[in-house]
Amino acid sequence: MERTTAFLDIPAATFLPGLIQRAAELEMAVADTPRGKAVELYYGTLEVIDTGPRTTVELTSSDAARLLNLRDTLTWHLDQVGLKHCITWAKMKGGANPANLALGHVVWVSEISPNFTRVRLAGNYTRFLEGGFHFRLLLGPKELGWPSTDDTGGTVWPGGLSQWHRPVYTVRGICPEGRWIDFDIFRHEGGRANDWIATLEMGEEVGITGPGGTGHVEAPWVGLFGDETALPAVLRMIRGAPEGTCGEAVLLVPTKADIQTVALPPGITLRWLCRDEGGVLMDAFRALQVPEGPRYVFYAGEKAEVAAARDHVATLGLKRGEAHTLVYWTAD
Repeated sequence: MERTTAFLDIPAATFLPGLIQRAAELEMAVADTPRGKAVELYYGTLEVIDTGPRTTVELTSSDAARLLNLRDTLTWHLDQVGLKHCITWAKMKGGANPANLALGHVVWVSEISPNFTRVRLAGNYTRFLEGGFHFRLLLGPKELGWPSTDDTGGTVWPGGLSQWHRPVYTVRGICPEGRWIDFDIFRHEGGRANDWIATLEMGEEVGITGPGGTGHVEAPWVGLFGDETALPAVLRMIRGAPEGTCGEAVLLVPTKADIQTVALPPGITLRWLCRDEGGVLMDAFRALQVPEGPRYVFYAGEKAEVAAARDHVATLGLKRGEAHTLVYWTAD
């Protein structure tokens, strides 16, 4: 296990309720400890220890990469309420690349449909063989080099974090030995990733951080829904479903030409909707018939649609951990 400690110049009551609410939204556990509260998140555990006017937060993760992700999660949460300046981190060895950074080189780029491009990176991606499906693509000022760590183990972003665009993508495929990964980019006008893919060259060095987010789900029955941004995640879930899993999946893509050929397990059906033919993902989601017993429902897409999906999930009688509704993008 890997550990670090954060010292906050604020009482726990200032931020702990919001952190507990966030854990509830993610359907993660919160428990009492002899010293305070333990909040489970994707990347590990935050134990919040109230010491009066100050607070100690002990972070524990299974490895150094997940610990750094957990640290970033706590920093992000405090930043949302204007309290990021209150953190002091325990000293650690610095100077090297962050533990969650993986560097690789472009070995293959292909337009697999009118609106999707697939990229293959070669490098050491063994830690992506387990855990979450997702990673952040690092697009920043090339002339300044890759991030390093400071003497608290925190990430130092050359030129400042604001200079870096870090969109989240899904590992679409991975070498069994972790020597390469594939990921798909949904191309759309105006995005930095869209501009990046247009000038990408063979052999170019690419940095990513991860893994993170959701991974394989194990439930006898699944209902999986996603738009074009969630397509890779849904297809990974389908491919990784344990033998005997039943259920249905619905994917929304821009055009019929974007429909991909997918090898489906015997018990899972996949239906495609097309935007240019009037397909509406929420209509399909509302028509979903959820069986009794252990099940899992997943919906990901645009923010307003996910809010509607979350409201619908509340009417289905699902238990904690049986549903995830995730925002992948926000309409202008």
